[in-house]
Amino acid sequence: MGTDRSDVAEPVKPVILNLGCGFTKLDWAINVDAFDICKPDVVWDLNKFPYPWESNSVDGIELWHVLEHLKDWYAAIKECCRILKVGGYIDVRVPDESSSSALAYRDHYHVFTQRTFDSVISGPQQTTNAWFTQEARLGLRMESHNLVPFAQYAWMARWAPWLMRFCAKHLRNFIWEQQFMFIKVEENNALGNKS
Repeated sequence: MGTDRSDVAEPVKPVILNLGCGFTKLDWAINVDAFDICKPDVVWDLNKFPYPWESNSVDGIELWHVLEHLKDWYAAIKECCRILKVGGYIDVRVPDESSSSALAYRDHYHVFTQRTFDSVISGPQQTTNAWFTQEARLGLRMESHNLVPFAQYAWMARWAPWLMRFCAKHLRNFIWEQQFMFIKVEENNALGNKS
């Protein structure tokens, strides 16, 4: 005797955006780019606001080597926070400040460090800047910050982490990228959302 499953709802697939995908498409995400040549699922210029998603409608956002290309990275992160659900994540990857690729390309406008995102995360911050204390936080918590070495040095991350940290601090072009993982922990009225 068969079981009637007509009353069982299908699981809801999370909405994950791969913003600025270029030719790096993710099968499990909605791939978004300004250039139709890479055949994204959605053609959208990330410098144009607002993004075409409703507030609190997205479960996760991949921003892999995108923020350094945008004229106003802060406005882009703010817009990502608007469309992100509480509990959702933003995975940011940018060239490391010590990498020759950080500002080598003509369309790289920004260099990022771990301190860059202090103004977007929730919680007390230590600063001497007056504007910083008045800036509305975007309701994010930094879950992790990782330094990713160039491929030829990756073995150090596994076998000699102390050597990797030393090289990251003292050698240019040792670390390729930084990865910042954020979680949206609270709604923020500064984003234009209604509580």
